[in-house]
Amino acid sequence: MRRPQGAFLPSVSAARVRRGDVYRTLRAAVLDGTLPPRVRLPSTRQAAADYGVSRGMLEEVFAQLTEEGFLERAVGRGTYVASTVSRLSPSAKAKPGRRRSASRRGQRVAANAACREPNLVRPFNAGTADTSEFPWRIWQRLQVRAARELGQALLNFADPRGLPQLREAIGRYLAQFRGIRCSSEQVIIFNSAQQALHALAVLLLERGDAAWMEDPCYPGARAAFELAGAGILASPVDDKGLRVDTRAPRSTRTRLVYVTPSHQYPTGVAMNLERRIALLDWAARNHSWVVEDDYDGEFRSEGQALTALYSFDTQARVLYVGTLNKAMFPSLRLAYAVVPEELVEPLANIRTQLDGFTAAAAQLGMALFMDEGYFSSHLRRMRVVYGAKLAMLMEGLAPLAALGWTLPRNPAGMHLLVSHGTGDYVRTVAAASSLELALLSSYRVARTSGDGLFLRFGALDAASLRAGTAELVATATQVKA
Repeated sequence: MRRPQGAFLPSVSAARVRRGDVYRTLRAAVLDGTLPPRVRLPSTRQAAADYGVSRGMLEEVFAQLTEEGFLERAVGRGTYVASTVSRLSPSAKAKPGRRRSASRRGQRVAANAACREPNLVRPFNAGTADTSEFPWRIWQRLQVRAARELGQALLNFADPRGLPQLREAIGRYLAQFRGIRCSSEQVIIFNSAQQALHALAVLLLERGDAAWMEDPCYPGARAAFELAGAGILASPVDDKGLRVDTRAPRSTRTRLVYVTPSHQYPTGVAMNLERRIALLDWAARNHSWVVEDDYDGEFRSEGQALTALYSFDTQARVLYVGTLNKAMFPSLRLAYAVVPEELVEPLANIRTQLDGFTAAAAQLGMALFMDEGYFSSHLRRMRVVYGAKLAMLMEGLAPLAALGWTLPRNPAGMHLLVSHGTGDYVRTVAAASSLELALLSSYRVARTSGDGLFLRFGALDAASLRAGTAELVATATQVKA
């Protein structure tokens, strides 16, 4: 009697053996080297008997593995594991060849983690909205209503420019609260201010053009312009904002300047009127764009929100970027840009190449939230909330003044910068503390002798604020001593 030939096939761990079980078992055995290259397999008749299944099933499995290149079959010779799978064996994988590394530009941009929000909110990494104060039940009701009004259109593609209802609602909000006069046709919706900056950089900058920025500055904006291939020209910021007259670049390739005039990021200062006018004059002379990022200009706890730079512009050079994620909640993913109408369609086309569009349900829900007065009420309430947190923080940090620290006086936003003239001392305090403290120097282009600590408090509760403030003061006092 002829004895069966071929390797022993691995068992299938299933109560009822199916075709897929046999296929996955044999494929895994080939890939992990259990069935090595050039080993002969038993006939389909023998394999079917071993597995207790039909021969037809084994013929189908062998045929598929052969088609994929794992097996080789020849009439009169039998079925073998293909020799080429030796390249996929564990020993081959353990000795990888030389891999290409990421580009220098990619490594530089990837090293910038300042825009990445922490998984755990603690002092002082919490620069996002305080969601404990958000009117969740109202939002839920409006989301249900938005889904009902959209109907099956909810499942389709949405306009990359944004829903008309939301663009109109944002236009009304900007006119009422920020003094900005624009048509809804000038508003384009994005998921975030970062995405808007990226799209603007791609649209407006050629590789090799220069982008003029504040120093220190928002790292996300710098990343957006560098990704577009632009060079960075940085000018220092003092207590009156970006230094314009003495530091304005003269290069004809400086196509764009990025500023945060109402509440500079990260120093917190506001640009005065004289420098705003000088900046607009520079843009007009050089036919350059001014990108105004008003990321938390609405959260001024004393008096009215400062007038936007856009409102002073008579030459249509200012492009205004704002976000609703700071005012509402982080996962909303709604931001916007106000641009001349001739830029809207090009930006929409670029938007479709980035991520297509923003979900219609969130847009319509936000439009209803704004049109029915809930947004303005929420903003007023949150100004009080953040103002109280800022006051608590300032009071707790007051002892730092005796140690030579400087605290800003611009009552706005969700962060606070405390600085000191001796940079080594600041860095020692940060290293000695268990708090999450961002250094001002990490936001700078040019080095200076001093440094500071960037304290983000928006999402912190009162207990966390007090505990974090007390630890920071204690650490600064101990290190100084």
